[in-house]
Amino acid sequence: MKRFGGFYSLIAAALLAAAAAVSASAQVATAEGKVTLRQADGTEVPVQGATVDIYRTDVNQKLGSVKTDKSGKYVRVGLPLTGTFAFLVSAPGASPTYKLGVRVSASPVNDFTLAPGDGRALTLDEAKAGAAAAGVAPAAGASTADTEEAKKKAAEMAAERARIEKENQRALELNAKLPEILKAGNDAFSAKRYDEAIARYDEGITADPEQSVFPRNKSLALMNRATPKYNAAHKARDEAGKQAARADLKAAVDSAEKAVANFRASRAKAGAAATPGTPAAAKQAEELGYLADRAEAYRLAFLTLTPVDNEAAAKAISEYVEMESDAAKKNKAQALLGEAYFQAGKIDEAIAKYREILAANPGNTEAMRGLGISLAAKGAEDPDMLP
Repeated sequence: MKRFGGFYSLIAAALLAAAAAVSASAQVATAEGKVTLRQADGTEVPVQGATVDIYRTDVNQKLGSVKTDKSGKYVRVGLPLTGTFAFLVSAPGASPTYKLGVRVSASPVNDFTLAPGDGRALTLDEAKAGAAAAGVAPAAGASTADTEEAKKKAAEMAAERARIEKENQRALELNAKLPEILKAGNDAFSAKRYDEAIARYDEGITADPEQSVFPRNKSLALMNRATPKYNAAHKARDEAGKQAARADLKAAVDSAEKAVANFRASRAKAGAAATPGTPAAAKQAEELGYLADRAEAYRLAFLTLTPVDNEAAAKAISEYVEMESDAAKKNKAQALLGEAYFQAGKIDEAIAKYREILAANPGNTEAMRGLGISLAAKGAEDPDMLP
């Protein structure tokens, strides 16, 4: 028997080592769950790409983040079997949520339902503050200072949560209301009932001042209402009628400027994409439409001698010229830019712009007329220019 003693000792040691390995592997756990988003109608849909941040709170340690798959599911393996954990969940277009004091050994599955929101993520301190506001008892061993800080953060968190909930409710109401207002305005516009169309677009602007489509369509309606009004007043030599038309055109310019500003702000907020997922050419075409409408508002203002900010006009028309790729439209807009320079008192710039146009297109009659008027105005200052 002595001969095999060493062999049995080796077997015993190996078994002990294996047992130790099994014991070690048993000290980790797996957390999993599903993240959904609650829709306006109360249904829930899986959220792909939601972020689940996991913290071990009894030792103040962040254990990393995981993303949900197309089914909204997440899995995190290798968590310590002991300890308490916090799960903080966020996703684009949703309000964040959390769970604190989770013991993975007892609750390995944790699901989350998000509400629509601004897509921001919570910090662990914010989650703790939210829990304190909800009446959850502080962790064992928390100091008085910690408790006071938690109360302060809880108040801040409660105020922020109330703000987000209010915005979410408003967004839900607007999502149902705005399309109806826009359709009513567009139907009236198509029927040439411009007074009604403008009233509906104003209703949309009041409901959501950040929208760009309502001020854009209002500008178009104002231009369409002003043009026949001005022509009729001009024919009848009705100065009051002309002034009413000019008031419409001044309002059209202001509304077009607001539309461009809102459009650019919304695009910047969405990450330089007017409509996420659309091709770059479509995004550029969308912006070009806004710039073209604004340039047209200024053109009509110039034709009717409507007082406008000439510096703003030159800038607006220059932006349109730079983006326009259609040769005929670009040529026409360049002549309008010369007019904007002239109206702004920049006679030398107007002359240079008209000459640039005529060098490329000698038959541009608008540029010929503009250059003649600009040279005549220059000649009033410098007689040598008259010939």
